Amino acid sequence: MKPTASGSVRAARGCALPEPGPTRHRPHRPARARSPLLAAWLALPLLAAAPLAAAPGRTETWTGIERLPGHPPVLVKVEGDARVYFRATPEQPLVVPLRGPARLRVVSRAELLPGTEQPVGYRVRVSTGRKRLEQQTVQTVRSADATLGRRAPGLGQSRQMIVQVPQGDHALRISVSGTPAVLLRLLRAEPAARREEMVALTPFDAPRSVSLKEYEKLLPYYSALPGRPVRYRVVGPTTLDVMTRLDFDLTMRGTQSYRLAISDDGAAVREVEYRTTKALTAIYPDLSDHVPGKFRRLRLPIGKGVHVISIALVRPKQGSVEVRALIPQPAVGNTE
Repeated sequence: MKPTASGSVRAARGCALPEPGPTRHRPHRPARARSPLLAAWLALPLLAAAPLAAAPGRTETWTGIERLPGHPPVLVKVEGDARVYFRATPEQPLVVPLRGPARLRVVSRAELLPGTEQPVGYRVRVSTGRKRLEQQTVQTVRSADATLGRRAPGLGQSRQMIVQVPQGDHALRISVSGTPAVLLRLLRAEPAARREEMVALTPFDAPRSVSLKEYEKLLPYYSALPGRPVRYRVVGPTTLDVMTRLDFDLTMRGTQSYRLAISDDGAAVREVEYRTTKALTAIYPDLSDHVPGKFRRLRLPIGKGVHVISIALVRPKQGSVEVRALIPQPAVGNTE
């Protein structure tokens, strides 16, 4: 679905936006009527001058499984934060008691032998009884941000898969092969709600467009440069889902921060600041001297009427951020 020639898009009323978000988020549920709390909030003088109301969306909750009978936890430090994993070997799989329906996220890291610098391949298989629920065959290389300790084996970069667990009580068997040992981090979530169809918006004003390639998909992004924002024309009511990625140049290492300013028809609405690291699975085919950061997501409820939404880079002063915006499947028409 494409926007009209004027760059305007009319969005369906009452649409909501789901997201397979990170741990500790809650699902966004569509609402047909505005809640009293939201109505009162929107009546505040500040928002009377800026009709775009900005509020964080609710996404699904992932809860870590930190105890398993017969399997001692293994603490892994990832970018300085301790996380609970469990060790599985070809001889000793994990057995995970779990009640469905549910979803299980399995994050895996291969333990690497000293001196291992080449990619290491392994397989993770999840089954219940004789039924295979999911299987993943991957390759990994040594991670620079995950450690077990100074004298412990090195760890591979993380790989993950999501398993749909059917109704009932299960003793899930998670087996590994292809390498001596794999550390597994387990997180549980409720079954996924029905996903709503989304459509990407094309800005009517952007200094540059770039392509981002991830998992064989090529996605368009638009660059916010210092003093040159990305601007969209959107017709509400709807929810604008904004994904941004900091561009890492060859001199940038570790965790970096960036700040964005959001405005509606020239009126400042909100500023947000994010911290991010380099993405492991995405590249810019057209920008060989830059690496995309991991995406950060912001949801903006938009009121009735036509809005010109501007997304501007505040800092870094000499940097760039790529922007991708989506809304629930709209009804397209002439809005002028």
